[in-house]
Amino acid sequence: MSKFKLTKAGRAVVGVVLAVAVAVGVVGGIKGGVIKFDKKKPTASKPSTSISTDKPSNSAGDDTINLSLDEWAGWLSCITANGGLTTQPGSVFDQLGIKVNINVINDATESSNALISGDLQAAGYTTNRVAFLSQKFTDAGKNVIMPIFTNYSYGGDGIIASTKFADVNSWVNAKIGVPEFSEAETLVAWFVNNSSLSDADKATIMNNLIMFGTADDTAKAYFAGQIDVAATWEPYLTQAKTYTNSTVVFDTKSSSSLVMDGIVFDADWAAAHEDTVKKFVQGILMSYDQPINHNAAREVFPMYSTSSDADIDATYANAKMASWKDNYNILNDTAPMIYNQMCDIWEGLGETVNRDLVNTLFDTTYIDALKSDFKSTSAANATTKVTVSDETRANITQQVTGNLDYDSMLSKTANVTFVPDSSVFTDQASAASVLNDFVNIAKTLDGTMIVINGNINANNQTEFGVQLSANRAQTVANYLASQGIDQNRLIVTGSGNAKYQADKAAGTLSSDASVYQSTDISFMRIEN
Repeated sequence: MSKFKLTKAGRAVVGVVLAVAVAVGVVGGIKGGVIKFDKKKPTASKPSTSISTDKPSNSAGDDTINLSLDEWAGWLSCITANGGLTTQPGSVFDQLGIKVNINVINDATESSNALISGDLQAAGYTTNRVAFLSQKFTDAGKNVIMPIFTNYSYGGDGIIASTKFADVNSWVNAKIGVPEFSEAETLVAWFVNNSSLSDADKATIMNNLIMFGTADDTAKAYFAGQIDVAATWEPYLTQAKTYTNSTVVFDTKSSSSLVMDGIVFDADWAAAHEDTVKKFVQGILMSYDQPINHNAAREVFPMYSTSSDADIDATYANAKMASWKDNYNILNDTAPMIYNQMCDIWEGLGETVNRDLVNTLFDTTYIDALKSDFKSTSAANATTKVTVSDETRANITQQVTGNLDYDSMLSKTANVTFVPDSSVFTDQASAASVLNDFVNIAKTLDGTMIVINGNINANNQTEFGVQLSANRAQTVANYLASQGIDQNRLIVTGSGNAKYQADKAAGTLSSDASVYQSTDISFMRIEN
């Protein structure tokens, strides 16, 4: 089996706490440019991009869709709508007058070959995977669209580490294991690229990744003490919480977008069978919040063949189904953003992608056509709304202002300037250019708390200086809120010049520090 295999058993979304420091001229994240890495793959070979001549015995009529899915709980709404491998009498798809033949293919090379050859009309992939496959589809002359997202991972995928390496900024000397050519590999790359590490340190981390064939192998190496950090999935994320000096750095409860699943269609076939595709999308939306058809799940996926209803429900909890409102937001905003980020990541890892595909891939035609039927449905990802208790706010504020260690998943520093002795940006446009990277991170890590701590580079620590640093941090917070970041996620503090006391002897403290502001912004994981 090719290492291109993508088995998504138990992906989930985890709440995250981010710590970010804002500093002038420091623009973190992928937008600042693609970091190129010398890709070293010692244990796995690159997946083939050749097209197989072995064709499945599928035939498609005008009302029939041949679809491939891998074994992942997020597809259960599709399986429930179908009633099994083939469309069962009385099922949602049957009532809508279409037929769907489900082919279980865990290898993305095999499924993409079948889609290109015309043996399949549709296939289930993550946004991460479509970015990887984009150039392959282009080279083969295959036009594709992604008109429907079925789910996003909710806690099933993540990164575990020894407590010594709980912060991404400490990973330079860590032994980091990833399942190669997987969503998990892109998670590690995303966090590294969005850290405040230097380009040289980012390249060092990515060039020294230790490759494994599967997420299971990666986790086993971690628990055997062979690696310090592992990108993996459930049940290993939960297991890490029970180990001494071990922690979950990130899981997908902290992000409803880093691992999202949708259905890719042959665009030309979809254009010629628009009504069939519309009914397929309609059937998925009708089934997104319906009870699981456990018998259908056992029939379709071998991994469920001997599972109890309770076991299937447990894995299903690792995915959140996507409603019409979710799809409207994803197709118009989130998916293009994540696709571009994944293109950055794959290019950094030495792959070739088609960036321009983003302009046609996320087709809203079918979602728009169904607006009157589903627009009143609630958004599933509203359940990831972050609530921070007063006690948590007080504890974090005490830790930050007391210059104590606190857990953060990701921290960055950026500088902005203010009008002297005020909390007004000197230049709004300049400040926005610095802070927009943090807005993008906050939108992607939408299940996290965000701690914004202001620091001023002043000679003397005064009550005015402490209050000024807090007021300026609030100005930064207000900007994030103006860009759509929920204010409930934000914790604002000010530390005056405490951060810069160590620099005092070196004479680097400014005599006129009222203009300067260093803001630490931290994204923090939330324990549920």
